[in-house]
Amino acid sequence: MLNHPEQVQPETKTHVLAVMESLNYRPNWFARGLNLGKTSTIALLVPNIELRRYREIMSGVETVALKKQHTVLLCNTHADPQEEAEYLKMVVGRQVDGLILVSPLLEGDQLASLLGPELPWVHVGPRNAGLCRNLCYINYEEGAYQMTTHLIKMGHSEIFLLVDKAPLVEMQQIADGYRRALRQHSPGAGENILTAEDTARGGYLAMQKLLQNHTIPPALITASDDQAAGVMKAVLDEHISIPENMALACLTDSATCSILDPPVTALETPSRRLGMVAARMLFDSIEGSDELYGPQEIILQPKLKIRRSCGNTKPIYELFG
Repeated sequence: MLNHPEQVQPETKTHVLAVMESLNYRPNWFARGLNLGKTSTIALLVPNIELRRYREIMSGVETVALKKQHTVLLCNTHADPQEEAEYLKMVVGRQVDGLILVSPLLEGDQLASLLGPELPWVHVGPRNAGLCRNLCYINYEEGAYQMTTHLIKMGHSEIFLLVDKAPLVEMQQIADGYRRALRQHSPGAGENILTAEDTARGGYLAMQKLLQNHTIPPALITASDDQAAGVMKAVLDEHISIPENMALACLTDSATCSILDPPVTALETPSRRLGMVAARMLFDSIEGSDELYGPQEIILQPKLKIRRSCGNTKPIYELFG
């Protein structure tokens, strides 16, 4: 009766529902889903759930999945290709309805052999090589370009960049944007790209190492707000003033950036919206409606949030006019 209520007589339906209520019966929707060839579950693989941008992507995915009456199976790969492969095998074995794969580390042929041709999935990230029909991502390359260009226009000719030491595609995008800005606006400037854990501790230790080598970067861009907070702590511990002695900016905006002293110039990245876009693309694929308009590539653009940590003294409204 639960599977095909339209085929049941009204009086029979009323009687069965009354018995179900008296017995406190609850249908096993998972078993029902297997019977229908669906599990009402989608999988989300992320490289590091501790990072803000991936938590925000997860929030966006869950918002859409809830409206579609699906649960989300979260898999944290710890930016490890072997863990990623094991999770993909598990996801396929559990017969999820679809998959959202964020910044995968495996190569295209490995993904193809693990996922097979039938599973609907969406790639969150720019690298695809024609493997996935649908992909979406934030344009970190353009964001890093804008931030580096802003610092050059503020008069900085030597700019350091601190990125996550994990081999994530976003970090490559950031480095590419940084290099493009230097080539176009400061052609004689050298590259200064450092790596550290994407944590406050990682930022603190990276800055400490520079200071121990008697290096104070005239300007430093970090990949995240956590790294920026750690850098600021290390700098202030040595009584070095921001922005008077060093400009500081980061490529992930958050409430932290606005309450640090001075407030940190940052890149606003629509990570939660990215998660929602990815989930909508996936459900279009699951439901077959994506065949109406073919493969999609959706690129979300970041926005510069200029504050005081780079030496800006203009009223904020002048910067966006």
